[in-house]
Amino acid sequence: MAYLRSRSTTLLPLLTALCLILAMAVPARAQTSTLQGEVRDSQGEALPGVTVAATSAARAAPIMATTDASGRYQLDSLPPGSYDVRFSLEGFQAIRELGVSVQNGFAVNLDAELGLARLTERVEVVGFTPLLGTEIDRDLIPATVLVLGAAELRGRGAASFADALGERLGSVSIEGATTNLFQPTLRFRGFTASPLLGLPQGIAVYQNGVRINEPFGDTVQFDLMPQFAVSQTQLSAGADPTYGLNALGGALGLSLKNGFDFTGFAAEISGGSFDRLVGTAEYGVNNGPWALYVGATRFDEEGWRVQSPSEVTQAVADVGYRKDRVDAGVTFTYADTRMNGNGAAPIELLEVDRSAVFTYPDTTENQLAFLQGRFDLAATDAWSVQATAYYRDLDRQTLNGDEAEFSVCDDDLLPAGAPANTLCQGADDDEGADDDEGGDDETAGTPLVDANNTGRFITTDDAAGDGAFNRTSTRAKGYGATVQATGRGTVGGSDHILVLGASADLADIDFSSNSEVGTLTDERTVSGSGLRAGLFGQAPDDLFNTSIDSENQYYGLYVSDTMSLTPRTHLTLSGRFNHARIEIIDRLGVSLNGDHSFSRFNPAAGLVYQLSDAASLFGRYSESNRAPTAAELSCADPEEPCRVPNAFISDPPLEQAVARSIEGGVRGRWTGAPGNLDWSASFYRTRIDDDILFIASPELIGTGYFQNAGDTQRVGLDLDLRGQINRVGWYLGYGLVEATFESPLELPGNDEVNDATTGNGALAVQPGDRLVGIPRHSVKAGIGVPLTRAFDIAVEAVAASNRIFLGDEGNDQLPLDGYGAINLRSAYRLTPEVELFVRVDNLFDAEYETFGALAELEVELEEVPNAEDPRFVGPAAPRSGFAGVRLRF
Repeated sequence: MAYLRSRSTTLLPLLTALCLILAMAVPARAQTSTLQGEVRDSQGEALPGVTVAATSAARAAPIMATTDASGRYQLDSLPPGSYDVRFSLEGFQAIRELGVSVQNGFAVNLDAELGLARLTERVEVVGFTPLLGTEIDRDLIPATVLVLGAAELRGRGAASFADALGERLGSVSIEGATTNLFQPTLRFRGFTASPLLGLPQGIAVYQNGVRINEPFGDTVQFDLMPQFAVSQTQLSAGADPTYGLNALGGALGLSLKNGFDFTGFAAEISGGSFDRLVGTAEYGVNNGPWALYVGATRFDEEGWRVQSPSEVTQAVADVGYRKDRVDAGVTFTYADTRMNGNGAAPIELLEVDRSAVFTYPDTTENQLAFLQGRFDLAATDAWSVQATAYYRDLDRQTLNGDEAEFSVCDDDLLPAGAPANTLCQGADDDEGADDDEGGDDETAGTPLVDANNTGRFITTDDAAGDGAFNRTSTRAKGYGATVQATGRGTVGGSDHILVLGASADLADIDFSSNSEVGTLTDERTVSGSGLRAGLFGQAPDDLFNTSIDSENQYYGLYVSDTMSLTPRTHLTLSGRFNHARIEIIDRLGVSLNGDHSFSRFNPAAGLVYQLSDAASLFGRYSESNRAPTAAELSCADPEEPCRVPNAFISDPPLEQAVARSIEGGVRGRWTGAPGNLDWSASFYRTRIDDDILFIASPELIGTGYFQNAGDTQRVGLDLDLRGQINRVGWYLGYGLVEATFESPLELPGNDEVNDATTGNGALAVQPGDRLVGIPRHSVKAGIGVPLTRAFDIAVEAVAASNRIFLGDEGNDQLPLDGYGAINLRSAYRLTPEVELFVRVDNLFDAEYETFGALAELEVELEEVPNAEDPRFVGPAAPRSGFAGVRLRF
C-alpha cells in the first residue's frame, strides 16, 4: 500500500499537467475548413498509405493524413489560409501543390496522381531538436542525418529495431554480447547505445521528444521501443549539444504514429525458424479535431541457442487533438518482456556445438508504463510553442546463473561455532586442504553466512559453492518536462529559425542485488540453495548485497539559430547548458553514499554552402558531455571489481566525459535519363576527454570496474549512396572508424588470459591502440528488383571487419575475425490490401561472431574436457527463414 500511495502521489502532478495541456488545446471555437480528395497511380489504381501533409506559415508543424484503402484522404479543422500540400509514398515520385487556398467553412477537393519514383526519396524534413514540431529542411543542417521511414521499417521485417538500423546504415554495427535479438549493442561511429551496464553509453535516444536513456546507467532498452508504431527514425550524427547529455556521438529520435497520420486498420502475422511467432495489429481513426491510434504486438521465440526463449509484448495508444493553431495529444506506451540472452561462450565449446551456452539462465524481465503529453501552439505567424511532459515507470528484474569461486575455508580462519565445511569467499586452497597440510591462509577469504536474516554459516552441505544465482532489481521512476519556443522570420535581411528551450528530467531509482549460493550442474546451470551470500561480520552491508536509492536531477537550457546569410549559405549556431546532480543513498550502510554534481555549457557552430541545386558542402564544430551515472559512480574501485550489474562498492570520484567533434562533408542528388542518385560523404573526428570505460577483470568474466580512461578518439568516414535505375533500386553504405585510446594506461591483466601481462599483473595500453569491440570497416549494400507490379525481391549484404577482444585493450592478441552475411526479402501483393512476404537471414549459413572477450576458463566443459582457450565469443544466428501476411484496410 505504501508503494501505491507513493506512485499515486507521483502521478498526480503529471496527470494534472496533462489535463492542463489538453485544456489549453481547446480554444474558443473558430470556423474551419476541410481539404479532401483521392490519390491514384499513373494507371488509375487507388494508392493507400500516401502521406498528405499541408503546411502553412501559421503553423510550426504540418497537418497530416494518410490515404485509406480506396486512396481517399481528409484533412479536417484547417484554419483558413494558403497551404502547400505534399503527397508522398515510398517508391513513388512525391508531388507538391503550392498555394492551395482554404476558406472559412468550405470543403476543398484536391486529387493527386503519383508516378513511380526513379529514386527512393529521402525524407526532406527532419527535426533538429528533441521535441516534435521543429522540423527543418535537412539540406540546412550542417551534419549527417540518416532517416528511415515507417514503410522501410515495415518492409524489412526485422525482429528488433536495432537490427533494422544495423542492416541498412553503413556507419552502424551490431554487437551480440547477449546474442538476444532484443538486447544488442548498437554502435554508431564507434559510439554505443546498449542495454548493458558496463559499456560507455554515447548516444542520446528520444521517443516523441522524451529522453529514454534509462536513468540508472544511461542504458538503452531496445525491447521497450515499439517498432511497429514508429513513423520515422532519425539518427543525427556528431556531438550535437541541443540533444543534451550522452549525445557524444549522435542522437537517435523515434517519432510515433497517431490517428491523424495513420488511418485504417493494419495487421501482420508471421512465423518461422526457432519456433518464432509474431503478431501485430494497429488501428487509426480521426473525426474532426480528434484522433485515436492504438496498436499492439506480441513476439514469441524459443531461440536458436540452448535455453534461450524470449517473449516481448508491446502496446501503444495515442489520443490526438488538432484544431486551428493547436496540435496536442497524449501517448501511452506499455511493454512487458522476458528475454534470455545467455551470452558469450568459450570458442572451443562453440566449435563442437554452435548452439551451446556457457552458463544459464541469463534472464531479463522488463515491465514499462510510459505516459506522455505533448502540446504545440502556433501562437503567431512567426512564433510557436512546443511542450511535453512525461512519467516513465520501469520495473527491471535480472537472474543470472553464473560460475562462482566459493570454497571451503581454512581451519585457522574459522570463527567460533563455524562448521569445518563452511564456505568462504575466494579461491580454493589446494582442494580444501587445511592449514596443517600446507594451505595458504590468505587465499581462504572470509566465511559466508546467510544474509536472509538467519545469519547461519553456509556450508558444503548446502551447496558446492561453484555456482550462484545473481539477481538484481531496478525500479526507475522518471518524470519531467521540456518547453521550447520556435521563431521563424527575417531579421536584417537574413531568414532565421530560432529555438529557445528548457528541460528537466528527474528520476527516483531503487536498486538492489544479491547472490544465492548454489551448485553448478553438469549442464552448467545452477542448483540454488535458497541461501543468500553474505560475508561474516559484514552482512548484509558487503560485496554480495547492495541496496541503494538514487535521485537524478538533469536540467538543460538550449538555443539554436539557423540563419540564411545568402540564398546558398546557411549558418547554424547552437549551445546548451547541462546540469546533472546524482545523489546516492546506501540503504545497508554508508559506504555507497554520495552526492555528485556536474555542469557544462556545450557550444556548436556549423555552415552549409549550396554549390548548386544538386550539391552542397557542410561543416560543423560541436561539443557535448556525459555525466557519470549512479551505476558508474558506485563501481569505480579497481581493488574491488563489481559484477555488472550485481554488486557495487565505495567509489573514487569520476569526471564527466566531454566530446569535441569536427565534421565536414558533401551531399547531393543527381537526376538523369536512366535513373537517379542520392549521395553523401562525410569525414569526422571526435575526441573525448576523460572517457569513462568499464575495465574488465581478467579473473572472472562479467566483473570489472569503471574508470576515467584518459582521452579516446574516433576518426572516420561515412559514405551513403542510394539510387534507382529504371525500376531497380539499390543502396550502398560504408562506415570507416578508427576508434583509439589517446592516453597511456596501465590496466589489470592476467598472464593466463593475455600473455602480454607483465610480472606485476599489468597490461599496458598505448596511444593509438584500438578500442575493443568496434570494427574499423562496416559495409551495407542491397538491391531491390520489382519482378512484376505485384512481386518484388531484395538481396542485401552486411559485412564488418575484425574487432578487438574485451580484455585485450593493449591490442596484443589476434582480433575477432570479421564477417559477411547475405539476407533475402521478398513480397507479393495479392490485392492492394493483402501482401505475402518472406525473409531469409544469413542465406548461406555463414558461421561468425560479433562479440569477443578474454577470460579465464575455470569450469570443466563436458563437451570439451581439455578446453583452455580464454576466448569467449558471441555467435551469430545460423540461416533462418520467416514468412507471413500483411493486411491493410
